[in-house]
Amino acid sequence: MSIAAEVQRIRDVFSPGADLRVPPFQRAYAWEDEETEVMIRDLLEAFRAGTVYFLGAIVVIRPKNRGPSDVVDGQQRLTTLTIMMAVLRDLAQVREEETQLHNMIGHETMGVVFGGGLHWRMTLNRSDTPFFRRFVQERGGTKGQDAMMEATRAPDASPSQQRIAAAVAQVYDYMTDMADDERSRFAAWLLDEVSIVRVRVSEYAVAYKVFQSLNHRGKPLSDHDILKSALFERAGFTLHEAGHLSERWNAYTSRLSDRGFADMWKQIRAIYDREGAGEMVSALIAGIIPRSSIGEFLNNKLPRFVEAYDVIVNGAEGQIQLSEETRRRICYLRSIHHESWRAPAIMFLVEHPYDPGNADRFFWALERLAYTLQYSVRDREYRHKRYRRVLDTMEKGSMFDAESPLELTQREKVELLERLRGRFPNFKQRRALLMRVSGSVDASPALPPATDCTVEHILPRTPQRGSDWFEEWSRARDREELTECIGNFTLLTHAENQAADRKLFHEKLEIYFRSGEASFALSQDLRGRTRWTPDDVRIRRDALIQNLAKDWDL
Repeated sequence: MSIAAEVQRIRDVFSPGADLRVPPFQRAYAWEDEETEVMIRDLLEAFRAGTVYFLGAIVVIRPKNRGPSDVVDGQQRLTTLTIMMAVLRDLAQVREEETQLHNMIGHETMGVVFGGGLHWRMTLNRSDTPFFRRFVQERGGTKGQDAMMEATRAPDASPSQQRIAAAVAQVYDYMTDMADDERSRFAAWLLDEVSIVRVRVSEYAVAYKVFQSLNHRGKPLSDHDILKSALFERAGFTLHEAGHLSERWNAYTSRLSDRGFADMWKQIRAIYDREGAGEMVSALIAGIIPRSSIGEFLNNKLPRFVEAYDVIVNGAEGQIQLSEETRRRICYLRSIHHESWRAPAIMFLVEHPYDPGNADRFFWALERLAYTLQYSVRDREYRHKRYRRVLDTMEKGSMFDAESPLELTQREKVELLERLRGRFPNFKQRRALLMRVSGSVDASPALPPATDCTVEHILPRTPQRGSDWFEEWSRARDREELTECIGNFTLLTHAENQAADRKLFHEKLEIYFRSGEASFALSQDLRGRTRWTPDDVRIRRDALIQNLAKDWDL
């Protein structure tokens, strides 16, 4: 038989007998940040909802049912899954878990394959395999991100290697944002509750036909397509009513995009179904019915949710009247790595659409709380519970009470200030924080998430011995403490960052102020300096933190 299909868990796909290879004619790793992030978020969402997850089909060629399997369709997902398992392995706190995850990636005592005397479950093309082995598959590989980024700057580095490095950094950011026990549970769930259909064929011609069939026949139903059918049926609309509302539904989807519209429904579920476990459609219907009829919700409440979501997530002007101060706080919120703050923000705009005074007060408090939970609290479950408490108090009308979960305790203020003095190796977290710090410098404008800005280490992360940098920073303790702290960061455009790279301090300043003014307010206090010492970094760190402390009433 030339075609065989089997549903497999991830544990089975990467089992000891697996030998998956990317044939030479296949394109290299092509996923950009957006595709990687979609997969990570979808997996985390299913994990946290306690459901299984189907990752689609892969097509492999295995002539005569022996030897390695050439991957015809599925390379991007299999490579990203390998990266995810490698990051989980390198962050594992228990040796048994680390070993189990590594055995999904490779076995160092079996077989002989291209590129070395080790047996690995996944092999990429000839040019990318050594890079993939070193920085992903080998034990501890994903922790060497400085060396990995350095390797991507080499003259012979391929664009696919740069994309692999970006995927490693992105997965690492998400996984380090989880508490150790949650990350361990996620690793177990990933291996046993995520499945793939593995389609095995024996001939290339057949493989191509299967690939065409899987990728070019229709568009699968989305969650909100299914939800639409369930809600319309439950509402008992006439054909005319259903047709009219269907046009509005399609307009909402066009306005927010398929993904945005689906995410809006997840926020509605968070508001109406605080536990968030189990199947989405029935949970949403059960949450709507005690508050209104389905028809009333679709005709009157849903348009307000669409409007609020567009303002909160996309920064749209919309029809909701908000002050510049509230829009500034919303802009800060949009850069934060986690998204649990969205539900209370949307709920406020839906329930209080024309209350600018209270809006300023609410979004100031929500923004401060969100940054506190992002940077001081590693336990995502606690963050989720805290936002649920905020939703509870909003529903009761007591969100501004002294004991409201919107407020910070004195201990939380102290812990936040202490955390701000620490290190920030997580790329996405430090970018959001530095954009927020920049907004506190001389009442500078808030920077939207899509701003062309990157975080620049003024002192390079790995100063070379014998350089002027190394002479000024000869103490390893100073470099360990200060290289990744707020005081040693500034914001540059991508082009400026690439030009600055590892240059000496006075050369960097020429780039920072090339056009006379710095691109971002955060660099203004560097003008006129001639040295960059550990004391300079400590003083600047404390000054920048003081700006935030004043803004957040710490």
